[in-house]
Amino acid sequence: MLHHLITSKTRLRLLLKFFLNPGTEGYLRSITREFGDSTNAVRVELNRFVGQNMLTYRMEKNLKIYRANRGHEAYDDICELVQRYMNWCELARTLHSSDAANVFVKEEATDSHLFHYVVEDEQAGIQDDQVIYTNSGVIRVHRRTTEEILEMSETVKPFFYIGRVESKNSCAAVEK
Repeated sequence: MLHHLITSKTRLRLLLKFFLNPGTEGYLRSITREFGDSTNAVRVELNRFVGQNMLTYRMEKNLKIYRANRGHEAYDDICELVQRYMNWCELARTLHSSDAANVFVKEEATDSHLFHYVVEDEQAGIQDDQVIYTNSGVIRVHRRTTEEILEMSETVKPFFYIGRVESKNSCAAVEK
């Protein structure tokens, strides 16, 4: 649904990166590498988000480190919309057995679900993939070892880090 409203893939990826798990931070070159987009395309969209006060940044040496602006008037609404689009709470419930897990998103252009989760799990077996059916859609979860994730980060684009999902408080914006 959201990908039909936001036609810029870079803009949609930035929304997911910064508002799916709002503690996520990133700088221009790291985001460019994760998305597989041009530096200019990412810079233009980051500047738009900063101009609308949706993202803030801090300087760390010569890097601008971006993050979601929790003070934005629509912050909670944006988080809720993005989390519902990606079934974030369902993922958190699915991962409830682990205290926290590193979560990545990969894009599948040939799939009607568009985005899939990749979860770091050292006990992952070969082809340890899961399809979860929910009231609002389907979640595809791929469990991979750290080594497999490192390989994917080099070969699969876009493939970006969202953060750690902690089952006890991951849905605060959605469950109000």
